[in-house]
Amino acid sequence: MRKYLRLYPYYVSRSIKARLAYRFDAFIGILGFLLENALIFSTMYLTISAIPSLNGWDINMMGFLYGFYLIPKSLDHILSDQVWQLANGGITRGILDKYLVKPINPLFQLVVEMIQLEGIGELILGIVFLALFTPLVTVEWTLMNVLALLIVAFFAMLFFFAIKLIFGSLSFWTKRSIEVMTMIYDFSNFAKYPIDIFTRAIRFVLTYILPFSVVIFLPIEALLKGGNLWLTTLYVMIASVSMLMVSLFVWSRGLKRYESAGS
Repeated sequence: MRKYLRLYPYYVSRSIKARLAYRFDAFIGILGFLLENALIFSTMYLTISAIPSLNGWDINMMGFLYGFYLIPKSLDHILSDQVWQLANGGITRGILDKYLVKPINPLFQLVVEMIQLEGIGELILGIVFLALFTPLVTVEWTLMNVLALLIVAFFAMLFFFAIKLIFGSLSFWTKRSIEVMTMIYDFSNFAKYPIDIFTRAIRFVLTYILPFSVVIFLPIEALLKGGNLWLTTLYVMIASVSMLMVSLFVWSRGLKRYESAGS
């Protein structure tokens, strides 16, 4: 573990330097993701603002929820977006060949090879939304609540990563899994809304199959409506660690099936 903790800053520094070699391109990418999410929220804002409340959630609460949603998602985007290459035909291109000839864990190399600076746009917007909507909602800010939210954000980031790794690793069998990976990852969009507004089938999926609402919505509901935030944090940790263990199992099984692309 100490070995990888020493290597990680080196890989990150190298990746950032590589991306900043084309600074204007990096800036456009960051701005693009910021504007994209701002437009998505603007559409949601205009839609929901015409309704007094959405199952007890007003537009300020929705804005706070959206801001928090962007934090773990953006961190996952910045730190582990290279996993998408695994699903997007990377197996047939032999992208793992260069990792397997080095005495370093191949998953570690895959994850840290590229830092996606575009995700900074999402992160900035998430922080801005939290700053804008926090004074407009009823939140009891205590040290324990802040600590709980930080823990939730960290484990939610791991959850996003685990989902990508599971469905990215399917490409070891299918050679390409980008379509199904995108579809499953997009289920996270449901977590931006109160889970009670969905049908029973969708609620079941978002709670027990792909528990995006557990790791995003439920903690914010507990914070804003006076629920047990630490109990919800425990649920987030259980869901995230369980999904991470499944993802590592699928990855390890798939890696055994990997065949070099050859010449």
